[in-house]
Amino acid sequence: MIRLNKNIIQPKTVTCKISESQIRKYRSNGSIEKLKDSRSSLYFRYKKNREQGTWFFYEYKDSKKVFHRLGTYPLLSAVHVFDVLQNYVSDLSQGKRSSHSEFNTVDEVLCWYLDDESKSKHVSPKRLNTLKSIVDTQLIPPFHGLSLSALNHQKIEKLLMKNLRHEQYSIGYIRTIFQVFKCAFNKAKKRKVISYNPISDSTFTDFVSSPVPVRGCRLLPSEIPTILQNIEKADPLSRTLCLLMLAHGTRIGETRIAKWRHICFKSKQWTIPKENTKTKKEITYPLSDEMLSYLSEFKQWQIDNHYKGNNVFPLCKRDNAPIHATKASEFVRAISKQEWTAHDLRKLARTAWADLGIDYFTAETLLNHTKDKLEQAYIHTQMGLQKKNALSTYHKWLKNCWRTTFDASF
Repeated sequence: MIRLNKNIIQPKTVTCKISESQIRKYRSNGSIEKLKDSRSSLYFRYKKNREQGTWFFYEYKDSKKVFHRLGTYPLLSAVHVFDVLQNYVSDLSQGKRSSHSEFNTVDEVLCWYLDDESKSKHVSPKRLNTLKSIVDTQLIPPFHGLSLSALNHQKIEKLLMKNLRHEQYSIGYIRTIFQVFKCAFNKAKKRKVISYNPISDSTFTDFVSSPVPVRGCRLLPSEIPTILQNIEKADPLSRTLCLLMLAHGTRIGETRIAKWRHICFKSKQWTIPKENTKTKKEITYPLSDEMLSYLSEFKQWQIDNHYKGNNVFPLCKRDNAPIHATKASEFVRAISKQEWTAHDLRKLARTAWADLGIDYFTAETLLNHTKDKLEQAYIHTQMGLQKKNALSTYHKWLKNCWRTTFDASF
């Protein structure tokens, strides 16, 4: 009887559809050295311990077989290796030298993202502070030391989302944290500092099914007389800041850095340049007669108090800079007694415009909201006149609500 040595006739390379289950299937068989993917030129070679391996593929170039190493297993999983292969082959076809991941862990990617954003000239200091807070306090601690290959839907749920819900953060804030997390990996993949994006298919609704509630305005038009009365009692800077926001629906960040050179008393216009707006689009507000009179008296008050600088809201008399965001918020809190915010004034103005019959496009233009192409096509040369009529009607209505609204008795 002739006994055959199974190891002799058994191939050392098995052709299959490579997956995690196939790698585990042949792991215990020491005679299997490699797996070849039946759909591509991808190979997987087991290491001696059989728990790890190497990914590679062969390129046929000038009738020669050229070896390309893609990465190591399990750092590069069977799920994501095909993304790496696709990008690698694409780079080779374009004559580029493909690169592997520069980072091995999640927190390394997050640190790189934060550093990259801090070097950008297009990220505002306020946005950068928000990113630093989210990355340093909410994202790095739960994922510290976790390898990219181990990051998946289950890990995000267990390490991040579950804890955020337990801390009873609002759905809106949880979504913001998740968006920063996604943005970090999307940017890292786009910059090719990582070979694959392990969370490319993850969405916020995978973890939170409840819709993000729309935050309503804390103020009603019927409360405007009381609000104006409280504004009138405030100091000149606080009073003017809140009145400008209520009268034009501007954001606090855009208002606090206003310059006198952007306010023209002859053309009766206040222009906020694009670099000072959230949407990076310039906005011009026609100044009503009531507002022109108020601002003229406010500027004279500054001159009488030995300030002749360019900032409408100077931090000090030396005119080095406008008031910072924290100071502006303090002005608002002092008047509102923390019952409403600067953004509530903006929402209140929008509500009042609707009640006064100001049309949708004019109101949205005054708010400087981003518009789609159809809305942009609708806006024509008469919009300046429409804004002027809208603000004139609104300011007269404010004056009727509280007759001394625009009286600058500083």
